[in-house]
Amino acid sequence: MNKQQLMTGWKRILSLQQRARDRYLSGMLIHKPENIYYLTSVYPSEPSFLILPADDEPELVAPRSILVEAKNDSLVPVVPGDLNIARTAYDRLLAKKLLKKAPDTVVKGIFRKVSESPIGLELNYLSVFLFNFFNIRNYADISVEINSLREIKDSFEAELIGKACRIADQAMEYARGRIVLGMTEKKLSGIFDSRAKALGAEESRCRVRSGENTSLAYSRWMDGELVKGPLLVEYGARVKGYWSEMTRMFYLGSRPETSFLEKYNLLLNARCQALECMHPGQSIFGPESRIREVFREKGLEKNMIYTAGHGIGLEIHEEPLLGSPPAGKEREEKSLLEKSGLGSSLLSLSKEVGKTKEPELQKGHIVALEPALFFPGLGVCVKDIVRISDKPVLLSTLSTHPDDLLV
Repeated sequence: MNKQQLMTGWKRILSLQQRARDRYLSGMLIHKPENIYYLTSVYPSEPSFLILPADDEPELVAPRSILVEAKNDSLVPVVPGDLNIARTAYDRLLAKKLLKKAPDTVVKGIFRKVSESPIGLELNYLSVFLFNFFNIRNYADISVEINSLREIKDSFEAELIGKACRIADQAMEYARGRIVLGMTEKKLSGIFDSRAKALGAEESRCRVRSGENTSLAYSRWMDGELVKGPLLVEYGARVKGYWSEMTRMFYLGSRPETSFLEKYNLLLNARCQALECMHPGQSIFGPESRIREVFREKGLEKNMIYTAGHGIGLEIHEEPLLGSPPAGKEREEKSLLEKSGLGSSLLSLSKEVGKTKEPELQKGHIVALEPALFFPGLGVCVKDIVRISDKPVLLSTLSTHPDDLLV
């Protein structure tokens, strides 16, 4: 571990501790592996717990099966967990005063509820079993605090995501050169996986869809064979915990049909338009708005069936979401005010009072931009990884030029 990693890790920990104090929390209990890794440099393969007091030294409760690795990698002290590691974590939560023992009377229970500071939990991850096992009564969700830290990538994270993109693109170029009509979708996926790991990826994923199966791009199954016509490949690699995820189209056996090229070129135009509004300070809703506008002009907006993209990092889907602004809320508020008979002046005032600044793209955001169109029997998609800097930087470099479609 280098000095930069050490300083970055502790900066994240101290930031979360400050947020705990700002919210009057006793501390935080962190269980999600990606979050533990983000804060401690230990990526646990078995259930583990990071105990993060608001005003004391944090510690990682790790099972004995990963203890040697955890002690070698961790920024914080490591406590060996018993076979019932939740019991060890509970004991440490008591010792660190993040929790108090369960009361033995109703009166003590009421007093505990009033006097005990809440503990911060990842409510979108912590299981009901663990919640009840720790007998937690006073708590607050800290998912937003952690996600807001994780969505801005530092230079170390950007370097790893960039490497994951390069490995994936190289592996896809290699696999492309071994495409044969009649090959199974799974075999092409396996060629990619093998090459990505040979190039340094710890993990990889590759979903292959040929012919009419391109319309099923997000099915879990790959049961088809490669046939003449369009081929959609979604692929990515993970390096030191950080993912890449791209999508490229190819065309097998003959020159692409005119109707396919029209849709594909429209997709490239939409991507180009979206990139123009992906600068720091621009609305997070801009890319999707621009893409939908391009498709709407051709009467195809209904064929864009999901959002324009999402953040990527330790998980393939992270914040921020490149979607549309929340719909319906303003219409609902307007309807209520109009029904009340309070008039347009109050409506205008309510807009000013309730006005919130749209979320913006920031330096350090790294996102997957994925304009796509889906029709019966055909899916067309191009997905790129984009780093938000002074101008958008494409980290995925495998060609998308129409002249390079033919295999």
